[in-house]
Amino acid sequence: MPHAFACAADLYRRGQHPRILVSPPDLAKLRKDVLRGHGKKILAHIRRNIAPIVDKTLSCATDADLDRALTPDGSWGDFVNNVGNSIHDMAMTVALGTAPADDKRTMEAIRRLLAAGLRNRKHGFFGYHAYAYDLIADRLAPELRLAYAKANIAQAQQLIAPYEISHYGSAGLNGVLVHMFMALHLVLAVRGDEGADPAVVEPLLARLISMLRASMHTAFNIDGYPEEDVGYGTSVVSSLTKSCHAVSRAGLWDAFNECPRLRLAGRAIMHFVQPWGGQLAATGDFPWASCDHRECLFPRLAKINRDPSLLWMLGAINNDNRSLKPEFAPGQIAQETTLAKGFQVPATADTLTALDCIGKPVHPAKAGVPVAFRDRGRGLVSFRDRWHDDGTLVIFDGGQRSPAAQGHHHMSSGHFSLTAMGDFFGIDLNRYGTEQSEHSLTLVDGKSGRSTNGNWGTLEYTHGQLTRYEPAPLVDWAAADSSLQHDCFWARRSLLFIKPHGKVSSSGAVAPAAGSPPAYVVTIDDINKANDFREFWWTLNTSPENTIALRERSATVTGWRKGNHLDVHFALPAANEFPKPHTLEMAQDEPTTSSHNYIKNPRERAAQYVRPSAMLEGIVFVRPRLVAKVAGYNGRIMAALLPRRKGQKPAQFERIPSLPASLAMRITWEKFEDTVIWAHEHNLLEAGDVRAVGQWCVVRKSRATGRVVAHALGDGVSLRIDGKKIPL
Repeated sequence: MPHAFACAADLYRRGQHPRILVSPPDLAKLRKDVLRGHGKKILAHIRRNIAPIVDKTLSCATDADLDRALTPDGSWGDFVNNVGNSIHDMAMTVALGTAPADDKRTMEAIRRLLAAGLRNRKHGFFGYHAYAYDLIADRLAPELRLAYAKANIAQAQQLIAPYEISHYGSAGLNGVLVHMFMALHLVLAVRGDEGADPAVVEPLLARLISMLRASMHTAFNIDGYPEEDVGYGTSVVSSLTKSCHAVSRAGLWDAFNECPRLRLAGRAIMHFVQPWGGQLAATGDFPWASCDHRECLFPRLAKINRDPSLLWMLGAINNDNRSLKPEFAPGQIAQETTLAKGFQVPATADTLTALDCIGKPVHPAKAGVPVAFRDRGRGLVSFRDRWHDDGTLVIFDGGQRSPAAQGHHHMSSGHFSLTAMGDFFGIDLNRYGTEQSEHSLTLVDGKSGRSTNGNWGTLEYTHGQLTRYEPAPLVDWAAADSSLQHDCFWARRSLLFIKPHGKVSSSGAVAPAAGSPPAYVVTIDDINKANDFREFWWTLNTSPENTIALRERSATVTGWRKGNHLDVHFALPAANEFPKPHTLEMAQDEPTTSSHNYIKNPRERAAQYVRPSAMLEGIVFVRPRLVAKVAGYNGRIMAALLPRRKGQKPAQFERIPSLPASLAMRITWEKFEDTVIWAHEHNLLEAGDVRAVGQWCVVRKSRATGRVVAHALGDGVSLRIDGKKIPL
């Protein structure tokens, strides 16, 4: 539908409906579009979804019966929730009018539901039917419209009254801003109607627009990534985009031009989709790794930005979680309509509204989408070797959080997630995974630096800091300072994402050379708790249904999805560097969430899923965890995480001698050999035949010829290999 600023302003002046998201000419066009192709398929799915709701509404003989039916029962699929999720869809079918007999019944159901909302505004769906009212207002009796207008204004005032001051300090928090955009749509629905006094409506709208503007600068960050991460944050950004579309059409505020970060949001979220699509990689506290209401976000931004890769994103993920738990299925609406193989969209009125934006999707690889991303506000990094189903995705969390969205923060500074070769190897636990012990971090004495003491809560007052983000052709580098979260003298982690060598595109994607090693990860920890001997637990939380095989100084994780492997090796300081040498003990366990006072039955909650791995799309109550217990005077640990395919011979790993206060390793594959060296402070990188000055270096040689085929140097000054100076 049209995006031009103020395109519906005249409709508001005349008090004509519809106008919030569509205008009468838009509906006329849409009536033709739903007779064929994608529109026809989506509308048919919508009609199937709303039929049970219409039937149940009309089966209530009296208003009292309907009020009882609308009383929440606490379940996910109760009737009142389904009404709230579907009343806009119901009104869209009536407005399109392609099935007169069904539409007459649906219209009667809507009329009864709106009247029920007027009788009791506590019904959970009341704030969600503004769009429905806008579509069918002209079909309602004058007395119902008058009552509805008055009720809407009163409800909007009630919604924002507790937040008129506090909103500005918490404008990015979903529980706060949802009241704002719910009130905003209620007011837009009746603006200009009888019963909506302009002397009340216009100042109220001005306050709501101010609150919306505050949220647009806090709910997501300067590079477009949601402050509340995947789930809560992505859903909020989608809903805010819908609100911005509405106020832009009304001529109240041109958010798409005045808030640049909004236009960046689609690509920012894209950087966290799994290599094969399907779902987003979890990065925070939400119970579903999803992007609810994505049909409000990606199509509009695709058209505004002229970016068809966002249409790929629209169809690549799937929000239908009904298959995760049996309890989700009864009465719950099937959200997704498949339009083509691997391309599905939500079956909603919002998708129909955006139908003219849904052109031909373009895969990120063909669209030249960069493979590396950083959000400077959230301190979150995403690295890939390429856009490919079999590619490797690493997410590194700096742990930065804004006070404007307190409530879902985790002690996650330095945590990483890893997907490679189609398998989940390192995961985020989603909701309730608050403490350090629930992240892939190095724990001092096996414990979180700060704790909720068995309760569920957030620790948002203790931040981490992303200190490095340097993508490059061979090695991407990210680093974080988690000293406050570790409650240590200092705690720092670097992550090197070492990629195949080969042709590198302008997006940073690598086309691997023949026989090149796969992409792999090296982490380097440097932790000083209190200048004394401690036990440092390097941990990797892996997917439910993955298995861990331990060896004396290494381990192998095997993925459930494809059966591929991740070999994990360690390099520790030399025995003579400290009064007592570092020791290493390999272990594994299967911990639950740390909030044991709040969630007393995590294993029973885990068993509710159709299979353990389904928790990856929900809440990971139980997971296998690899633990490398390193005892020493500090937590200086270098770890190599090496993916390999099922049946493939593992690479050989060797910790090689280097200068004190540095660590070095050699990794040997069939055709190539990598030397990786890290210097903690002195920047003298000396191991094997490598002599360099810098923070770190990676040197790759051909085993057949001994020739250097690739190299990289962090903060580099000079590099010599076999005594020969290598140009930087």
